[in-house]
Amino acid sequence: MTAFKLTPGDAGLGLRCRVLTLVVTASLALGCCSSGYGAQGFFRPLQQKLVQDGFAPDFVMRVYQANPSPLFETVASTLRIRESKLNYKQFLQPAAMAKARQFMRTYGPILSDAERAYGVDKCVIVAILSVETRFGSYTGFTPTLNILSTFAVMDRKSYRDIVWNLLSAKDQKRWGREAFDKKLVQRSKWAYGELHALLTWADGEPSRIRSFKGSLMGAIGWPQFLPSSLVQHGADGNGDGYVDLFDPRDAIVSVASYLSAHGWKDYGDRAQKEKVIYAYNHSQPYVDTILGIAGRLQQDAG
Repeated sequence: MTAFKLTPGDAGLGLRCRVLTLVVTASLALGCCSSGYGAQGFFRPLQQKLVQDGFAPDFVMRVYQANPSPLFETVASTLRIRESKLNYKQFLQPAAMAKARQFMRTYGPILSDAERAYGVDKCVIVAILSVETRFGSYTGFTPTLNILSTFAVMDRKSYRDIVWNLLSAKDQKRWGREAFDKKLVQRSKWAYGELHALLTWADGEPSRIRSFKGSLMGAIGWPQFLPSSLVQHGADGNGDGYVDLFDPRDAIVSVASYLSAHGWKDYGDRAQKEKVIYAYNHSQPYVDTILGIAGRLQQDAG
């Protein structure tokens, strides 16, 4: 479990993927570094960029002192994911709804406090935590520093070549090389911003950065926040002065903070609520499922 001191920061958008990480082998990590850097120096140019952007050299060195391995296979696996094909119906099944109702009973006071403070329906908060990580039972196993760092160096063609060769012929045909390159260059810029946010958030505490594990896209904790969302919307729900997205109380209030900042209004119509939930996860089946769970929980309360 990892906690961070409450600190203001820049905005961000959480992206979530719930698929098991495919771990790159040691031979791949060593053999793919064709740029002249050995395994220990693979991320050296990235570290230099972070220093140029204002981070203390000693801090950056300590963040990367364990020589994190590049996760090329994991990057390739993200190009095979189909969010729209995920089975959202499972979260409306009796067993899943029973867990949601139990969570409502267990954390009723903090849910009510968050609802009053942020004007966000507590049933929607519960629904999001159910779908995102099944109330913390699956928060991901991908090392956050490794995956964001690997995405961040995808601006280099030689590294994109490695990922391209890890795709099946079917996936290569589906993407096409030009679109593939464009996607990974875009993700490189995005990932560097998320990496920058992560280091900004935990400045001076590199061991916490190294300990984080989450989704294939670097999302963290029960609500699956990206570092930039953690920086802006993370909230302290238990009053200890820290934001810990692996603590259910902090997770509850952080989700409420996020939805409120994106325009949630309890008196809004369905279209307005759908728009806010869609900002949390760009999937219409996800949106429909969240509102479906929330609707059933509201019926229980009524």
